[in-house]
Amino acid sequence: MANLAFKQAPKQTGLMNVVRQYGIYFALVLLVLVFSIASPRFATPSNFILILLQVAVTGIISIGMLFVILSAGIDLSVGAILALAGMISGVYANKLPTPTNILLAILFPIAIGLFCGLINGSLVAWARVPALIVTLGTMYAIRGFVIWYRVNPIYDLQPWYRVIGQGSVGPIPVPVLVFFLVALVASVVLRFTSFGRYVYAVGGNEQAARAAGINVSVVKLSVYTISGLLCGLAGLVFTSRLGAAQAISGLGFELIAIASVVVGGASLFGGRGTVEKTIIGALIIQVLSNGLVMMNVPSPIQQIIIGMIIIAAVGLDNFLRNTP
Repeated sequence: MANLAFKQAPKQTGLMNVVRQYGIYFALVLLVLVFSIASPRFATPSNFILILLQVAVTGIISIGMLFVILSAGIDLSVGAILALAGMISGVYANKLPTPTNILLAILFPIAIGLFCGLINGSLVAWARVPALIVTLGTMYAIRGFVIWYRVNPIYDLQPWYRVIGQGSVGPIPVPVLVFFLVALVASVVLRFTSFGRYVYAVGGNEQAARAAGINVSVVKLSVYTISGLLCGLAGLVFTSRLGAAQAISGLGFELIAIASVVVGGASLFGGRGTVEKTIIGALIIQVLSNGLVMMNVPSPIQQIIIGMIIIAAVGLDNFLRNTP
């Protein structure tokens, strides 16, 4: 394959290179230290497990969002897809545990996420509708459908179903294991497969990727499909962990996912980002949220802080990209 004529970011040396490569790790350690000093309840094993459980769901969504953002796209529908997948999963998890109901409770939410991702991807890749408009529209449409379908929560989910979100293997909760498995597979795909290289290529320079023979439309369709599939999986895990299916599930999760990816060093302009740093970004967002709750900071203030972090992260990325 011909060499792709991507836009190369200016090389950074010295302090700038250290900030780009390791700044996110320093930020996570600093946050943990600050909250550990500010609140004695923060630095406890039970709270660290709670943080990992909370990251497990948003982290799965964030990995899907990473694929989309790497291709220079955006997906605002992730929270709504999670709600729809979780609601349908809950419908079958509430019934008698026949083999059919068990299979549907596990596979149907993933299939729904896959289908929603295909719709988003088709409109972006083939109809050439801007991703922001497509996913904003499907976010409202899906959220409205879930509320119309069943506005009342579904409780009394079967015990076997709760194991997915509330069980553990030794000391490690099942949702955390699922999250780590998703992260491992995603990392392998992006690092070592042709498809992973194509995703970076499309985000780095779409015209050059097309000139090199990459089917840009297929790549775009694929990344939105992956995002939808992982939202379906996250909906399954989230509903099981919550012990109820709710139409309001996933509200604001798109903000958390975007924040995790951007804070993790991925560029909103596409072409740069890794699974490993996205995980660290998700941990930073969750540690920040958890610490602020323990310090009794109101939820609206938390949202303001996270919004400011997104702006600061994008500004820092733009500064580092243009600093020699």
